[in-house]
Amino acid sequence: MGSTRFQCELSWSASRGKEWQRCRRENWYARYASWGWWTEQPRGTKFELAVLKSLTTLPALAGDCVHRAAERWLNLKRGGTEMSAAELDEEAVELFRQAWRQSTGGAWKDRPNKAVHLFEHQYGVDLPKERTDGVREHLRNCTRFFVESPELKPAREAHPDGWRALESLDSYSFLGTKIYAVPDFAYTEGDRLHIWDWKTGRPREEDLFQLYTYALYACEKWQQDPEAITLHAAYLGEGEVQSQEVDVYRLSEAQDRMSASVREMMDAHYDPDEDPVVMENWPADPSPSKCGRCRFQAVCEDAAR
Repeated sequence: MGSTRFQCELSWSASRGKEWQRCRRENWYARYASWGWWTEQPRGTKFELAVLKSLTTLPALAGDCVHRAAERWLNLKRGGTEMSAAELDEEAVELFRQAWRQSTGGAWKDRPNKAVHLFEHQYGVDLPKERTDGVREHLRNCTRFFVESPELKPAREAHPDGWRALESLDSYSFLGTKIYAVPDFAYTEGDRLHIWDWKTGRPREEDLFQLYTYALYACEKWQQDPEAITLHAAYLGEGEVQSQEVDVYRLSEAQDRMSASVREMMDAHYDPDEDPVVMENWPADPSPSKCGRCRFQAVCEDAAR
């Protein structure tokens, strides 16, 4: 029996849509030019792109550590054990230390998609002690707010029988395309569904759109009444929670926006194993500020330098 061939299928998520909107060339490097890197022998350009694709930044790493620590806190709570704020803080710090060792130790050189590799390490960005100390303080603030704030008490005390999602990747089909969603935490109280998104950065307008894509997912996967959904953006580092009930009109706007993004990506999509690339479909959108933060700045010929 022949082996199954993996195919480069089009998929969408709020983060991929954002990547597409930011720079189509970046999207091409990440989704198409690096496709099949695991079969490349000897290692070459595709592997190099896979390494760059997997880069994460210091703030994003801190956020991931908080998310993973919060997930552990909730799972322990479901089993009847509660972690203190200090214990949760140490959990996040240890996750950060492990990731830092992976990045500095080069674990990513063998498995770029399984080990942490910091953008700052790849590109030699200066990381003074003041900055790493700031990350340490940020982790402490986030974990303390998660455990102790009255604003998050409803989430912390949600009965496990009503849990619907906890950091679980799932998908549904829309316009024949796989749509990914990863709600940080979702649970029901009576007929109402609460969807929480832990944020470790500052509030942004795009945060609400992401939450609305989770509401669309809930309507599709759980047949949830959209008028019985409450969205919560918990800005852990800022000590702030923004909550609002789903507005059906805004939900329709979010779906229209998602539809437009998916259709644009469908027009450019191709199978890199079978089809030639038409680079006119993947223009760069260079600017010093944008390119300076791009993972692929080292290989992009059009990057602003």
